[in-house]
Formats: sequence, C-alpha cells, structure tokens
Amino acid sequence: MTPEEALFEGLKSLDVKKPTAPTEGSPVEEVMYAKGDPDPSKPVTLRNLFTHPDTHPVVLDFAMLKSFGLDWHRWEPETLFDEVKEVFQTQISELCKHKLRALQVIHASPLVTAKWHVFEKVAHALNGNFPDFEAVQKLSLEELYAAVDILDTLKKGLSYSDEVKLYMAACILDEDIFFVPPPLDLIQVEVSQPYYHCNDCGNEESALFHDGICSNCSDRLHPEQGLSLQPKNKLGRNTTVTVRFDPAPVAKRWEELKGMAYNVFAPKMDDMADVQCGRLLAARDYMNIRRKQLAEQLTALKGWLGAA
Repeated sequence: MTPEEALFEGLKSLDVKKPTAPTEGSPVEEVMYAKGDPDPSKPVTLRNLFTHPDTHPVVLDFAMLKSFGLDWHRWEPETLFDEVKEVFQTQISELCKHKLRALQVIHASPLVTAKWHVFEKVAHALNGNFPDFEAVQKLSLEELYAAVDILDTLKKGLSYSDEVKLYMAACILDEDIFFVPPPLDLIQVEVSQPYYHCNDCGNEESALFHDGICSNCSDRLHPEQGLSLQPKNKLGRNTTVTVRFDPAPVAKRWEELKGMAYNVFAPKMDDMADVQCGRLLAARDYMNIRRKQLAEQLTALKGWLGAA
C-alpha cells in the first residue's frame, strides 16, 4: 500500500468512530475549552496545525503522511522538526514536538504496547500533556480512555502486554473504579483482580497468572523444584476463584446510564455504583470530545488532505 492509499484508507475508516453520547453542556467540555494561552477554543487550521494545543494526534499523523510519506517515522528529531518547519513554513510548539515523537514511537516501535513506562509517556502526549521522563505520571481514567481510543484509531488491532494492562488497571483502581466499559474492557480481568482461595490451607494468591493450584500445599516453590514451579505433590487442587473488586453492580448501573448526558446525571453519593458511573460518564465525555475534535479538524482540513 502506498502512503497515499494508506492516507485515504485511514480517512475512510474514521467514519465509524462516532461519539457515543451527547457532550453539549458537559462540565468536561467547559474545562477542556477554558481560555488559555494559546486559546484552545480557536479552530485548528493549516496555519496553526503545529502550534495549536488541541491539534489532534490523528490529524498530525495524516498531515505528516501526506507531506512525507512513511519516511518520517524513523527520522531523528532534528531532521523531523527541520523538515516540518521548512515544508509548512511554521514554528512547532514543544507540545506538538512531543505529539510527533509519540506518533513515531507508535509507528516504528512495539514498545508502546509492551512497556508500561513507554505507554505512559506516549499516552500523555496523545492527551496533550507534557511527558516527564524523570517521574511516574499516573494516567487518569479520562486520559486512559482517550489514549486507548486514539491508539486504536492509529493502529487497529493492537495487543497490549500483561505489563501494560496491569499498569492501566493500577491507574484505574487508584480511582476506586471497578468496571471499565469499552474501549477499556480489554483490562476488566486485571481491574477485577481475580484470586484463588485454597480450601485446604487457607492460602490466597492472585489468579491472574496462575493455574489454580495452591503454591503452599503443592510445594511448587520448594527449592528442589528450581525454576520449573511444578507441583511437588498432588495437593492444592481444592481451590476457589473469586474477584477482589466485583464489577457487576457498576456494570448493571452503567447499562442504565451510558446514554445519559453527564450534566443531567445526579449520582447518589452514598451509592458506590452511582459514584463510579459518574466518573465513567466524565471519562466517556472526554473521549467523545476528543472524537468530535478529530471530526471537526478533519472537516476543516479536508480540502488540503484531499478527503472526499
């Protein structure tokens, strides 16, 4: 497939990415479009494509593909930024530089879905944040929703490593969320934290990467077993698997609320499911606003991109 064919195939595939609920009047939208310098409420145009704080990463990706083909994926930063300045006759904001570098990692390296620290920094850039490479920057629920959604738009069928899934689950559990609708449903097992209970000795261990045989009863960790971790005897099979964080009550409430506008939802603050659904509605709105931004920016630039 030529770069031009890739461009048009990508543009056509975006038609299926629609907001899942209305966002007009959402408090999330008000926060995102709060006045700043530069002003994020101003529209993205070809002139400010590389300086506007809300230029969507997918729009940047299409602009780079149209101008440079696939070659730019492996350019050194100095070459990348110099070429953009020369071809587009523009300056590049520091935030945009981070977005471009994140896009390079997504296209040229498998690490974004394999290593949690790479995923974290790329996800921050996709959300319009400045990555800090000297500190851990836990992603919020909203940022995780938008990042996974954008990554799915850029590269269909991505598979995340256990390491990255556990990182995402840790971020979500830190916000006391037990249920994750699409596109984060891929980590529901990690969020639920399944564990087994040995009915013989009372031992409990995580069941995420476990075969359900009690390590204590079976002596699988005995020094004689070495690194094989094979059971030393026939004991430890009488186990029961359950979850630490049951998603069912929240999932049931979410089915009732998922199409509701966030600004009309009045959660019962003493109801765990309602409180969690309130956070999920905010995350849904943030993801949908990013989808709207993408659609609006592609419409504004469709003449230049050549989109039908």
